[in-house]
Amino acid sequence: MTRWVDLEPPWRACLQLAWEAYGQGTTPVGAVIVDPEGRVVAEGRNARYAGAGEPLAGSHIAHAEVLALGRMSSGRDYPGHALYTTLEPCLLCVGAAVMSNIGHVHFAGADPYGGAAAIVATNAHLRRGLTAFSGPRPDAVGAFAAALHVEFYLRRKPGGHVVAAYRESMPAAVAAAEAFAGMRLQEAAAAGAPVHGSFDRAVAHLD
Repeated sequence: MTRWVDLEPPWRACLQLAWEAYGQGTTPVGAVIVDPEGRVVAEGRNARYAGAGEPLAGSHIAHAEVLALGRMSSGRDYPGHALYTTLEPCLLCVGAAVMSNIGHVHFAGADPYGGAAAIVATNAHLRRGLTAFSGPRPDAVGAFAAALHVEFYLRRKPGGHVVAAYRESMPAAVAAAEAFAGMRLQEAAAAGAPVHGSFDRAVAHLD
């Protein structure tokens, strides 16, 4: 079974941020940027539906990846840095990563509705290969991150386009999200429960 203690530090860091966003009632996505030595140098958690406290909070562009990238200086490029994010980046976040000259983007969960990693093959700027994209993770970590996203939308817009896209192409993620709802994961996050215990409990169900 995949356990919290087995995860690499960048994945633990961005999952922690996603868990905090989840508990605050906004889209559960977290992102961190690590330098070539693996040190976290910037982080962001989604604040699209959050109150004050994060830059751009309450706006449609308060995505975790954008908030992390916004903390990086425009005075240099970052070919040796990597962005880790819990969910496949959308059009906005793919563009932000490329325009920030980040060398690599790793994402955990797939997003069949908003995910835009596939546009790398269709855009001349992206095909230059200045930013590489890797994901989704084909394991319980990727499944957990995707299901957390779906569970949020099952509560917010159960009949909406996001849930419909997952039902069509990733029904297992919807089933996992429904199980997460039964486990009351969001209530645990809102109450300040640590992510590691809930992650291990949820992943045990996925495995």
